[in-house]
Amino acid sequence: MINGIGRTQSNQFSYNRNATSMQTDKPSFQNRLIDAQSNRAFNGLNILGPSAPDKVKNAWMKAEEESGVNGYGMDSEGKFSQITALFAMSVENMANGKGQDILGCTVDSAKSTVQKALDRLGIPQNDLEKKEKFFYEAFLRLL
Repeated sequence: MINGIGRTQSNQFSYNRNATSMQTDKPSFQNRLIDAQSNRAFNGLNILGPSAPDKVKNAWMKAEEESGVNGYGMDSEGKFSQITALFAMSVENMANGKGQDILGCTVDSAKSTVQKALDRLGIPQNDLEKKEKFFYEAFLRLL
């Protein structure tokens, strides 16, 4: 489990704040998370948008620079700082057998996904959510 999100034996997701490891039936996801935690420059793109075009990847990195956060909720040390709307959407897709790549392979698909994340986020209730919203807005503007 990661920050308490993981699969239970019945293949359903469960939440446990004290959990520290992720167990899924998709080793590639787990391997990418292990790589992410050992790579301080990880920004979530290798999970949320591995097939995204360069324009999307460049916009993501610029938005991250502008906002100081990323849409995956992982800090510069590879630790989760929060569960973002994009992270939750990715986990839901994975649970439904659709894979974690939610940004897609076009600029339009990335825009659509980030707009859905913004809608899902709604009105930010705390500083972390405000930063998340700022990231999404900067990302959309740069696309």
